[in-house]
Amino acid sequence: MKEVFLVMDMGGTQIKIALIHGNGKIIQVKSLNSRAEMTMENRLEALVPDINELISTDYNLKGIGIAFPGIIDFDKGQILSKYVKYPQAHITDIPGWAKKHWDVPLLIENDARAALVGEWQHGSGKNCDNLVMVTLGTGMGSAVLINAELLRGKNYLAGNLGGHMSIDFEGDFCNCGNKGCVETAGSTWALKRNLEKIPNYKSSSLAQGETLNFLEVFTKASQGDEVAEKLKLKSLEAWAAAIINLLHAFDPEKLILGGGVMQSKEEIIPFLEKRVGERSWLSEAGVEIVAAEQSKYAGLLWVVLLARETYSLNGDFE
Repeated sequence: MKEVFLVMDMGGTQIKIALIHGNGKIIQVKSLNSRAEMTMENRLEALVPDINELISTDYNLKGIGIAFPGIIDFDKGQILSKYVKYPQAHITDIPGWAKKHWDVPLLIENDARAALVGEWQHGSGKNCDNLVMVTLGTGMGSAVLINAELLRGKNYLAGNLGGHMSIDFEGDFCNCGNKGCVETAGSTWALKRNLEKIPNYKSSSLAQGETLNFLEVFTKASQGDEVAEKLKLKSLEAWAAAIINLLHAFDPEKLILGGGVMQSKEEIIPFLEKRVGERSWLSEAGVEIVAAEQSKYAGLLWVVLLARETYSLNGDFE
């Protein structure tokens, strides 16, 4: 009977569940609607039949890992921050849930840190022990690896809040309560507000829809929509400012970019390389800027390494 880990990547719209072998090979993957309006406790209980179906009688479950979009106390397996989705996640006994149903240990990690470990072990960060990862999309997440060690900090904030660095102290209030955060200029949730600040924005086809996303903004900009071009550049400049701050703070060998926005990587990466060359203390050759290779599965592939470190597991569990 194969010994496996079960890993969940709990996004705001989708939950990915996978069985992973001890060598990092993904055996099965299942995607489910997040139903993130449910409390965390109720959502986890609702996932039990899906998990049992995946495990069946063919596998011996060694442990469970969860990648979650919030501030995580990795050592206690606890979510520390409140999140607009999965209400009451911060007061849910998640390790207790795993013990009750399967009597196995549980690891929970911030989703950006999880993605960074996945890229380090299986993607564009292989053979490199000093990395910064930035995920772009609904917000901006970040994670840092220094000398092969994940940066967490005393309060588990370290390297994790790239999107909430203030780049304009006279700017808009952010949804976190700070002022002028990167996300106020470069996130999906702020696109509509920033669109409506552009003169003659109603002349743009972007103004016709109920919601906005970056794919639409980049597409319309490439088609000559001047308003879309201004909105795109505002986000690019915000990301560049944040990334230069991260590069100065952590001095990595590589910067890995992930998230849905990287569908436009041919435009984003050259822009960032140019700004880093112009405005940072680094030359363009001082850091390599690359796209994530494991864009679908990086948030699932982290668990094997951290499980080995945490529980002193050896080999491939067989």
